[in-house]
Amino acid sequence: MMGNMSDAVSPVAIVRRGAVWRPSPRLLLMATVVAGMAVGFLVTGEAASARAVADAGGELTRLLRAMAAIKAVLAAGVVWLADWRLRYPIRPWLAAGYLAGVGVMATGPGLIWGMAHVALGALLLHGAGAFLLLLFWRDPGSPAMAWDALRPRRR
Repeated sequence: MMGNMSDAVSPVAIVRRGAVWRPSPRLLLMATVVAGMAVGFLVTGEAASARAVADAGGELTRLLRAMAAIKAVLAAGVVWLADWRLRYPIRPWLAAGYLAGVGVMATGPGLIWGMAHVALGALLLHGAGAFLLLLFWRDPGSPAMAWDALRPRRR
């Protein structure tokens, strides 16, 4: 049974007490990924996709869609890495870079799947991947985190 409604904290009460809700970087990461995927899949209209599939033929369509699935797995690995990085203290501009890169990368497989924007999808996916690799390389916190993750845990 639910508790008394007067015990619940309303959003208005939170604002009155001076508290400000700030979403976690991990929540923003997931929202960015979902938004990027949605853009990638929904930007190509059904008619344009059907025309591109007809022009490409069945064999090339299957090949490119298999590649899109493989690229989606690659993007999922990058999302995991960004999620791991966001669990540690991070500067806001670095967090924004990771979020932007992951969002753009998540758009690529959807564009490739639609078949009308294959080159753009590949460019966005690989360009964002290169950007994220550069960002991770230049991130002062990432080497320390990597070594910390490799150390055996004491019980």
